[in-house]
Amino acid sequence: MNVSSNDDTSDFKITVYSYALPILLTLCIISIVLNFCIAISGFHARSTIKITAYLSFFLALADTFNSIIVCSGLVVFSLIGVVLKTGLENGCLKLFIETFRLGGIPIPVGHLLLIAATHYIGIVKPLEYERIVTKGRIKICVIICWLFPMTFVFTWFSVFSGRGFRSNECTEVAFMNELPWRAAYSVFFLCPFLAIVIIYARIYWVARKPNQENPNLAILENELNFKAIKTTGSIVGSYCLGLLPATISYALSYSGGPLYSPQLGEKTAVAIGISVNFLVILKSLLNPWIYSIGQLEVKIALKRLKYAIKERIFGPIPLDQIETTSLYALEHAIIMHEDSRQYRCVTSMKNMKTTPINLK
Repeated sequence: MNVSSNDDTSDFKITVYSYALPILLTLCIISIVLNFCIAISGFHARSTIKITAYLSFFLALADTFNSIIVCSGLVVFSLIGVVLKTGLENGCLKLFIETFRLGGIPIPVGHLLLIAATHYIGIVKPLEYERIVTKGRIKICVIICWLFPMTFVFTWFSVFSGRGFRSNECTEVAFMNELPWRAAYSVFFLCPFLAIVIIYARIYWVARKPNQENPNLAILENELNFKAIKTTGSIVGSYCLGLLPATISYALSYSGGPLYSPQLGEKTAVAIGISVNFLVILKSLLNPWIYSIGQLEVKIALKRLKYAIKERIFGPIPLDQIETTSLYALEHAIIMHEDSRQYRCVTSMKNMKTTPINLK
């Protein structure tokens, strides 16, 4: 999607968009609702929440914003610009929307890299984890994840004379189809992807080494091994599914490139565009299950949010019914899990006469 004119839009493109856009917009709205619920449930999380679960709420917020800007781009440039053929007359407003959209899409990528980094520190430096990974530092990194891509895109669109925001009525946007811009923007996706793959490969290599000195510690390491494999597959797999095709498509669709629309033909170009948007939306839609709902801490936060809403509407839950609620069962389960893990760590410490490892 770009900010160019759609006056020469064909009937084929209008017909395809008329059927595809309602599906894409519906998925966008579902993604917005699901991720927003997870994001606001962070206010109801336990005070002792783990850092990885803590980051999941920020990831859900980033995915909420991502889905909103993707949805707005589909409405402005595809629904209004292509199907309805009305479009926005103000070139600067159109460029601002596109700039905001391009700056917002890489934000979740930074969060995924941050989650990978916290996993890595927890595996290779378990005894220093709480000193290195603090909520204060996490918040600073999250702010950087939001500001850096936005600042980069706005700067690129504003720094060159006669281009972007510095052109007459912001109409000179041909640079967006040039290789330098496409390559620079793709770095926001390809470099974090390579870093995530390297980090989790290292985590797997460390976690797979068996401990021959203590069986209790070996059990803990087997848990680390399983979690490392599961996390590696989910993160790398979802990244490959949702963002890698979009990144490659965007990078190679520069003017004269192998995926440049006029060279591909209209039907192929439209099919690639719709498929890429679908995969990006699908990734944000699946993230609540892949990164959040699978974590017990996040489940508890969501249940607390649910019961807080119920109490607001129907009043407080009677004391004799609290133990029958699913929230009570979840909180009891996490307490039992933490007690079991602490017992095994203490046992390992006694046998090895050393400090227990931190599995956060």
